[in-house]
Amino acid sequence: MIDPLATVRKAFEFTPDQFKALVDGFQQEYELGLTTDSTSIATMIPSYVTRLPTGYEKGTFLALDLGGSTLRVSAVQLLGQGQVNVTEVRRTIAFNDPLRTGSYKAFFDWIADAVEELLSKIDTHTPLSMGICWSFPINQTDISTGTILRMGKGFEIKDIEGKDLNTLCSEAFRRKAILVTVTALMNDTVGVLVAHAYAHPKSRIGFIHGTGVNAAYPEKTSRIPKLKGHTYPPDTEMLINTEIDIFGSEAYLPINAFDRALDASHSQPKFQLYEKMMSGAYLGELTRLAAMELIQNETLFEGNIPKEFEQPWAFSSASTCQIESITSASWEEQQESLKNTVTFNNDYQITQYDYSLLSEIANIISDRAAKLVGGAMASLIEQQKDLLLSTNEPIVIGVNGSVFELYPRMSERIQACLADWFGPDVSKRIDISMAIEGGTIGSALVAMLYQPR
Repeated sequence: MIDPLATVRKAFEFTPDQFKALVDGFQQEYELGLTTDSTSIATMIPSYVTRLPTGYEKGTFLALDLGGSTLRVSAVQLLGQGQVNVTEVRRTIAFNDPLRTGSYKAFFDWIADAVEELLSKIDTHTPLSMGICWSFPINQTDISTGTILRMGKGFEIKDIEGKDLNTLCSEAFRRKAILVTVTALMNDTVGVLVAHAYAHPKSRIGFIHGTGVNAAYPEKTSRIPKLKGHTYPPDTEMLINTEIDIFGSEAYLPINAFDRALDASHSQPKFQLYEKMMSGAYLGELTRLAAMELIQNETLFEGNIPKEFEQPWAFSSASTCQIESITSASWEEQQESLKNTVTFNNDYQITQYDYSLLSEIANIISDRAAKLVGGAMASLIEQQKDLLLSTNEPIVIGVNGSVFELYPRMSERIQACLADWFGPDVSKRIDISMAIEGGTIGSALVAMLYQPR
């Protein structure tokens, strides 16, 4: 019997040799990034975080997390034993808000207003330390200093470029007599690793697998030549923000015709090739492209095109996740679940055969995504040779992100890749678990680790 998905299976195949090429390719990118200034290659960025929590720390610390449309300021009460209690103030900033194009003083006064509201909620007048997760480019030169580069994401704040982020926050806090000291600037991926370490002190990798992808790990400072002007004791380790989202080249990635079609329709072609093969921003479009090939030869939906497939990028990764999540349900339950996910302009009704093909396409593509994640994790473990020398220490990986959290069996599929690569003795020590997001808990923990003594 001819397999109707043979072409799709072959296109998204990820062989052991291709897995090895990915691991080797990533390790070469690590070495290049560690030796090249971050202003030339924006990867392997030093965080200046050289400490991790033990899980026993207590106290209240603040976190400020600014993204493209949301500001969150939080008071994180560390309770010990990896437990926390969070009080949060959240504000959104519309795309047409004048703050986006106004003065930097007005913008940071807006931030200070939110901090002031938070402090009134927790009813404290005690000086507190704050960690900042700034989701925009900065040229960081120490744990708490870094100059702001071009922000992007719709922000064109006047005269902000080249100014120190800590200074701008501190001046705004002083204008409102807020007793807060910024003790750390950080990236959310570094925050994931730090936050996971509070509950799992043996944590060695923080990984984000959601709309985007990134990873952080501890690297020996002696192996970071780009750390000019800084001296650390022997064997000091510093958390590195890898920025693996911009890794990847056709030299080692098995890019297929569907990947190329997606890349060609993207606003930034030839950029972030690895991420485009496996993150939540792209799994839906890859599924649509593969399904359209079967629709065009009338194997799927008898040639009828669903409304959700008519335009590029219209079929979401949430939909592919849903399609995979109901494979064990009854046909009646599957029909009910699909009635708003796959719809037609005519009176065509999806059949059980259609669903079996579509769910298998989604599964083939997410299987490859799991292997691509597994390859990145394998390379990060290989980068930390001491992990492989030990025989009984756990290798703890904290993962945050919607794809890892919501896609069926994603954790098990990644674990299977690592078992195939490392064998049973190492793979049985690898503990992959869901991590809390790093922008809040991680920022507060780093603030605690670097508070004035």
